Amino acid sequence: MGSKEMSQGRLIIIATFLIIACIVALGLGLGFVLTKDRDSQTTPCGEVGTESGTTDPTPTTPGTTTSPGASPSLEGHYRYAAISSDTGSCAQIGTDIMGRLQGSVVDAAIATILCQCVENSHSCGIGGGHFMTVYNRKNNTAYTILAREMAPGAADENMYVPENKSSTEGGLAIGVPGEVRGLYEAWKIGGKLPWKDLFQPTIKRLRDGWKVSEPLATAIAGQTSVLMRQNNLRLALTNPQTGRPYKEGEIITMPKLASTFEKIASDPNAMYSGALVDDIVADIQEAGGIITKPDLQNYVAVVKEPLVVTLNDNSTIFTPPPPSSGAVYAMILNIADKYGFNADSVSTPEKSTLTWHRIVEAMKFAYAKRSSLGDPDKENQSFKDGIESLVRNMTSSTYADYVRSMITDDATHDTMYYGPTFFDQSKTGTSHLAVLAPNGDAVSLTSTINLYFGSKVVGSRTGIIFNNEMDDFSTPNTTNYFGVPASAANFIKPGKRPLSSMCPSVVVDSDGRVKLVVGASGGTKITTSTALVSIETLWFKFGIKKAIDHKRLHHQLLPPYIAVEEGFDPQVIEGLRRIGHNITMSASAGSIVQGILQLEEGKITANADYRKRGVPDGY
Repeated sequence: MGSKEMSQGRLIIIATFLIIACIVALGLGLGFVLTKDRDSQTTPCGEVGTESGTTDPTPTTPGTTTSPGASPSLEGHYRYAAISSDTGSCAQIGTDIMGRLQGSVVDAAIATILCQCVENSHSCGIGGGHFMTVYNRKNNTAYTILAREMAPGAADENMYVPENKSSTEGGLAIGVPGEVRGLYEAWKIGGKLPWKDLFQPTIKRLRDGWKVSEPLATAIAGQTSVLMRQNNLRLALTNPQTGRPYKEGEIITMPKLASTFEKIASDPNAMYSGALVDDIVADIQEAGGIITKPDLQNYVAVVKEPLVVTLNDNSTIFTPPPPSSGAVYAMILNIADKYGFNADSVSTPEKSTLTWHRIVEAMKFAYAKRSSLGDPDKENQSFKDGIESLVRNMTSSTYADYVRSMITDDATHDTMYYGPTFFDQSKTGTSHLAVLAPNGDAVSLTSTINLYFGSKVVGSRTGIIFNNEMDDFSTPNTTNYFGVPASAANFIKPGKRPLSSMCPSVVVDSDGRVKLVVGASGGTKITTSTALVSIETLWFKFGIKKAIDHKRLHHQLLPPYIAVEEGFDPQVIEGLRRIGHNITMSASAGSIVQGILQLEEGKITANADYRKRGVPDGY
C-alpha cells in the first residue's frame, strides 16, 4: 500500500512540474509576441509604390488594449505616430507611409483616405469632396482645405422646386466633385513622396479585391429598391459569383474604378482638365445631370486660414471656416470652457445632470447660429461681411460669456429663446480620418459623398460613385414642420458650396504639441459628437477609447428634443427630463468618431469608433 501511495505522489509531482513548465513556456511565448518589434511585421496591403504584397490581411494590433465591459474596439498605444481610420487595414497603409517610407503626414492622409473611401465606398470617394485641417508642428501653424463639392454653372436656387426633380438621386443631385483636387492641393503644400505612389495600394485593392466589411454590407443591403432602378449601381454591388448583392466577407473588385485611379495617379488633373473629363461629363449627363466640362475645369479647392480659438488653459483649436461647421464646434467648446469642467463635473448623477444640461444648452445656442451660416465665396460683400461677423461672434470668448449668462441651470426654454432664424435638414453618411506624424504634424480630414452611395449614380465609363451633395443646399419658399423657413444663406448659386456639418479639428497645447486630432461622420450629429469627444478627453479626462465609446446625446435645436443613444446613464436622462428637456431614445448614436489623443509627449492613444468597426494603427 505504501509503495502505491509513493508512486501516486511521484506522479502528482511530475504532473505539477509539467504544468508549471507549460505555463512558463506560454508566458515566454506571449512575451515574445507582445514585445516583437513593430518593424518586423509583414507590411500590409502591399508596399506603397510597388505591386507586391497581399490583399486585405487581418489587421495587426500591436500596442492595443481593450477594457473589461467596454466595446470591442481597440485603443492603440503608440510612441511616435498614429492613425485612426474607420477601416483598419487602410490605417496600416498610412502607418507604412510614415514609418518605412518616411513620408509626410499629408502623404499618409492621402494614401489612407483613398483606401478608406474605396473600402467604405458607400460613405465617400473621389466622386465627392472633403474638408481638411493640417497642422504644422515646426511653425505652430495650420491651414485648411475646402474641397467641398460646388454647384454646377447651370444650377439655380429653384431647380428642385418642381416635385418631380430629385436632389437626392440621379444626375441632377450631383455637385462638382472636389475630392481629388483637394488632396492634390494638400500634396503640393505638404507631400514628400511621389503622388503616383500614394495610389498604388488602393489600385491593387480595386483590381485584386477586398473583403466586404459589415458597414459596407449593411449599406448595400439597404439599397434593395434603389438597385432595381439604378442599373450601374446594381452591377457594381452585385457579386457575379452569386448573382446577388455582395454580403459581408465576400471579395469585391472594381476594375473600372481601378483604371480611373491609374489615370489620376499619372495626372492629378485628370478629372478636371485631363483624360477623364469627357468621360465624367458623359457619365453624369447620361444620368440626367447638368455638370459640364467648364464646371470641372473651373473647380477650385480653396486653401484658407483655419478658425482659431484659444481656451482657458491656453490650448488652441484649429478648425475649418464656413461652409463647414467648424464655427459651431468651436462655439460649443468655447461655451463649455467657461464652466471650468473637469473630472469632478461628472462624478455623481447630480453633477452629471447639470453638466450635460449645460452642454445641451450650448449645443442649442450654437445650432441657432449655424442656421445663418453659408459659403461666403460666391456671395456679395454684404453677405460676406455678415458671415465674417457671425463667425467672429461664434469664436469669441466674450460672446461665449454672454451665451453662458443666458443658460439657466434649472430650466430649458422654447425654441425661439435661442434665436433661430432658419432650419437645416438632418443628413447621414461621410467618413473621417485622423493622423499624427512622428514630427508632430497632424491631419484631420472628413470626406463625403453625402447619403449612402451618394446620388446612386455610378459612372458607366469611370466607375466613380458620384455624390448627391446638391441636397445639402436649402430651397426657397419651404418651411419645416415647425414653420421655420429655409436659410437664404444656403440657397443654390453657381459655383457655391453647400453648408456642411463637417468639422475636422486639431487641438494643440500651449507649447504647440498636438493634444487631440478629432472629427466624425454622421450628418448634423458630426458637430456635436466631435464636440462631445473633445469635452470628454480634454476636461473630463476620459481616455480616447472611453470618450468615443461613451453613449452620446445630440440637440440641434430643431427638432426640439435631445436625441439620446440607448445606454446613456438613466439617472442623468431622468434628471434632464426633470429640468424640462424632451428626450427621444435612439438605438444608435448616428455618428462615427475617429480620434487621436496625446496628453504627454510620446504617449499617444488612438481609437476608431466601434460603431463602424474601425481599427487604429501606429508605432
